Amino acid sequence: MTAFSLDPAQTAWCEELRALARDRLAPLAARGQPGHVNRPLLAALGELGLLDRLFGSGALDLCLLRESLARGCTEAETALALQGLGGFPVLRAGTETQRERWLPGVRAGRTVAAFALSEP
Repeated sequence: MTAFSLDPAQTAWCEELRALARDRLAPLAARGQPGHVNRPLLAALGELGLLDRLFGSGALDLCLLRESLARGCTEAETALALQGLGGFPVLRAGTETQRERWLPGVRAGRTVAAFALSEP
């Protein structure tokens, strides 16, 4: 007996994401240069509304999104994850002014989010 399974809508969404990653995002990723931000890939993630889902989805949807993208294009999943890593602290702990300034661009794929951590 299976303890958990996805509903048909979730399964269809995962298949759609995998095809999207393979057919639309992987070609953009292939044109990227190592050591440089792939802005066309980020822009595509934003245009498709996938970056916006980082900030409003539940844990399961976020896991399905990331797994499905990674299966079709690891670079797209990595770009998505890094935007989340840089943008989520602004969402959670930033001022309203900071959120208004930075998050629209991060969600749209026009602004590259960054994350830095330091220790004493």
